[in-house]
This record gives sequence, structure tokens and C-alpha cells, in this order.
Amino acid sequence: MNYKTKTFQASGNTYSILIASGTSNYISIRKETNNPYKMSGKQFNTFDEAQQAYKDPQIKLELLKIEMDL
Repeated sequence: MNYKTKTFQASGNTYSILIASGTSNYISIRKETNNPYKMSGKQFNTFDEAQQAYKDPQIKLELLKIEMDL
């Protein structure tokens, strides 16, 4: 398995993304701001699924930037 992590800010919050590739591919997005228990975030199979799940255009833009950098 290969793991990459990225962080970005959108709408006043900080988010972290874990990108896993290898035997199982997935993307996990977690809100870091105001997350005292470090609860796990949402998990998606593709960047397209992740972009469709969020309505905030800043988050969609950041996801697109990260996908293009891979």
C-alpha cells in the first residue's frame, strides 16, 4: 500500500486527505478544525465521488487540485 496525505483550508476550516493506493484504493477526507475527538472522516472510492459529496465550491476546487498533482 502507498499512502499520501495532504491538508488544505476551505471555508475557514482545515481538512486532511489520506490517499491510499495499492491493493485497495480509497480517499479519506477529515475535517481537522473543531474535531476534538479526531473522529474519522468520510471515505470515497474515487475523487469524483468525493467531489460529488461536497457542495462547497472551495472544497471541490481543492480536491481537483490535489487530484491533478498526483
